[in-house]
This record gives sequence, C-alpha cells and structure tokens, in this order.
Amino acid sequence: MKKYLALFLVLIVGLSCVACKKKDNISEISKDLTNYEISLDLDTVSLSAEASLSLDYINSSEDKLNELKFHLYPQFFKENATDLVVSSTKLNDAYPNGMDYSEFEVGRVRVSGQDKTVQYQGEYDGILVVPLSNALLPDERVDIFIEFSFQLPNCEHRFGYGENTINLANFYPIVCVYENGAFDESGYNSNGDPFYSELANYSVTINLDNADYVVAGTGEKTDTRMVDGKYQTCFSAKLVRDFAMVLSDEFEVMSKRAGDVNVEYYYFSDGNASEHLEAGVDAIETFSDLFGQYPYSTFSIVKTDFIYGGMEYPNLVMISADIEDSDDYKNVIIHETAHQWWYGMVGNDEYTYPWLDEALTEYSTLLFYDFNSDYNLSHSEMLDASKSNYTLFVTVYQDVLGDLDTSMRAVDEYSSEPEYTYCTYVKGVLMYESLYQLIGKDDFLSGLKNYFQDNKYTNATPTDLIHSFEKSSGSELENFFSSWIEGKVVIR
Repeated sequence: MKKYLALFLVLIVGLSCVACKKKDNISEISKDLTNYEISLDLDTVSLSAEASLSLDYINSSEDKLNELKFHLYPQFFKENATDLVVSSTKLNDAYPNGMDYSEFEVGRVRVSGQDKTVQYQGEYDGILVVPLSNALLPDERVDIFIEFSFQLPNCEHRFGYGENTINLANFYPIVCVYENGAFDESGYNSNGDPFYSELANYSVTINLDNADYVVAGTGEKTDTRMVDGKYQTCFSAKLVRDFAMVLSDEFEVMSKRAGDVNVEYYYFSDGNASEHLEAGVDAIETFSDLFGQYPYSTFSIVKTDFIYGGMEYPNLVMISADIEDSDDYKNVIIHETAHQWWYGMVGNDEYTYPWLDEALTEYSTLLFYDFNSDYNLSHSEMLDASKSNYTLFVTVYQDVLGDLDTSMRAVDEYSSEPEYTYCTYVKGVLMYESLYQLIGKDDFLSGLKNYFQDNKYTNATPTDLIHSFEKSSGSELENFFSSWIEGKVVIR
C-alpha cells in the first residue's frame, strides 16, 4: 500500500508541476482585443514605404466614444522635431552621417467604409484624430482604414536605418490608451521609452524588392513567398502591445530552444554568437521560473544599428552593434529579455512611471546572476557599483547645480538624460535591494510572482506593485515606496 501511495503522491506532484508550467492559452485570451492588420511595401534603395492599416477596434472602456486618437511617432523624426528624439549630446551618435530627417504622411482614412476628414493635434502634429460616424458604445467594434507613407531617416534609432540594418519600430499609427475619460496623448521624449499602449493582435505583411533581406519581427513568421514580384514576409502576433521589425541583408540566424520557446538570434559580425544566443535562452528560462511562464512561442534577439545599449519590443529585443565587450552585450540581452515580463506582459505607462518597468527590469537583471553563477557576476559587487555610481552622480550634480531633484518621475520632467538614467535605473536598483533586505528573499520573490500573476496582460500602476509586495510580506509598504519615489531617502 505504501508503494502505491508513494507512486500516487509522485504522480500528484508531477501533475502539479506540469500545471504550474502550463502556458496561457494566447488564442483564447486574445479573442476580445483590438486587431491591427498592417501591409507595408518597402523600397530598400530609397528607404521609403507605402503602407496601410486596417484596424478592428473594440471599445473596452465604460464610455461611449465619438472619435479615436492615434499616436504618430514618426512625426518626431521630421525636421525641427529631432530634439525630442535624442538629446543634444547624442546627436552625433544617432546621426553619424549628419542630420537626416523622416517624412511621414497620412493619406486616405475611412471609418466603416466612409471617407473621413481627420485632424492633427499635439506637438509636431503627433496625434491623429479620426471622427467616428456613430458613437461607439462599450464593447462595440468599429473598422478604421488608414493609408500612410514614410521616408526613413538615416538615424540609428528605433525608426531609421544605419550601415547594417533597418529599424522599423513605432512606425505606424497606434491607438492612444483611453482611460479616466480621455485619450493619453503624451508625446515623444528623448528620455527613456515614452510609450503607453494596450494589448492587441497584429497581422503584418511586409513586401520587399530585394530577396537578400532577412526580416526579424514580433510574433511568429507565418509565411515567406514571392507575390507579384515582391519578396513577402508575414507575421502573426497575438496579445502584444506593439509590433516591431528589423531588416538586414547581412543577417545570419541561429536558434535554440528554451523549453518550448524558439529563441532566435539575428546577427552580423559576431564571433561570440553562440554565447549571446545562450544568454537569451538562459534569461527566458530563469525569468520564467522566477516570475511566471513566458507564454509565446518565439523570442528574437536582434543585433542592430542602435544608439543605446538595447530596446525592448514584444517577442523581440534590439541589441546595439556598438557594444564591443561580450559580457556587456550579454548583460543587455538579459536586461531586455526581462522587459518581456516588465513592459511586455505586465504593461505600464512608461511615460509617467518609467521607473515602474525600468527599475524592476534592472533589478531583475541583477537577480538573474544570483541564479546563474556561470556568468561570474556577483550580486554584491554589482550592488556596490550601483551605490558608488549613484552617490558620485548626486555629488557631482549638487556641486554643479547646487541642488538635485532625486524623485522618480515622468520622462519629460528630467532636465537631462543622465538625471533620468540615474534616478530611474540606478536608484531603482538600490530601492529594490532595500526592499529585498527589508522583507527577505522569499517574500520578495513571492511579491514578484504576485505582481506578475495579478497584473499580466494588463497595464499596472505603482499601487498594484506595492500591493503585490504587501500581500507577500504582510507589511505596510506604501511609506517605504513613497519615500524612495519622492526622493526623501538619502543614500550614502
């Protein structure tokens, strides 16, 4: 009897483990979302494109809507707007061949088959306003069709091209988040990732005139074929909050499984490609164990011409080709992979609360090394470096300016890029380390799992984060967080 009881217990434990690691049903969860269908014809010589967006929008609010508003992020890459794309200290890096600008135009717009006259609002006409024919009630849907075209700038940024790659991110009209009775119309900013979006489903087709180009993109690559003399690549991505692509005629591709996730590495000129792919695989596996299962079937790591270290998009991360040290390169891969949890699945208003995803992602990177000793990076050494760098930054700024606001705030409220970086990333790491020490390892890790499980596939707020750690620790933590966020904590 004991033998059979033991076998029964083993079976139960085994089934429990399977249940814990069972992936979410993406198709089922994504049924009631807005659908984006994008078709893009890109000329790889002139770097110009003709495109269209067919939008099946669902009103998920409790209000009736008489119009929809869209972010037009490419408007900020046009002449006279580039001060919002990168800071003045980064212009030479972003534009190595001299200043260059985009062109972006919206053509025909139709609502439920009827042509509409649109309006533009916001700085540099960054908001497209589309009037609806009839008031859209809660849970009702409406079809919007938008033709648009653009000329890519020679800019090593999210939207532009460099010597080796073409970056197509934030290139299409995307619906502004509607909450609290209004559309969020926050514009572009050179600090951080000034974006805020809802989860949606994407079907994207890109047609090229050159067969040498390989395309990496968000979601699954569903088809590649010749159509009317064009080289067509199709993607399907469900339950994601954005869509991005990177193209190159120099890409090599290698892949490896992380459980049932296909991790692909798109690269050029990389003698450590296998190690860099392995870092992505380890990151997917580690963060799935620490926070919750990565539910998508693909994850792409893409080496590209990019001004900063890296950039996260759903199912795809950009890694700068300018990073020469292999350990630094791996570190960026790990950080950007953590964003698949903190921004990708658990979203937030990155414009207003940049620390909410960036600080947690940076500390998650530090946690990665605790569970992967083969990378030979010490938690304590990295923490000491963060503390010394932050205190030096504060000292220097106070010596120069006489005072420094160390609060953690919206991206447009920082006077410089270094101020944003140190208050968001570096101070953020110190905040989470202080919390880790306060409530202990087990409650801290349990809090992260709570935060993920309770807020995945939504847009979370600071209150949601605080509540998750309060639930795991049984402690009142609002004053702890407010002291750090408001800049009251003195770090020595």
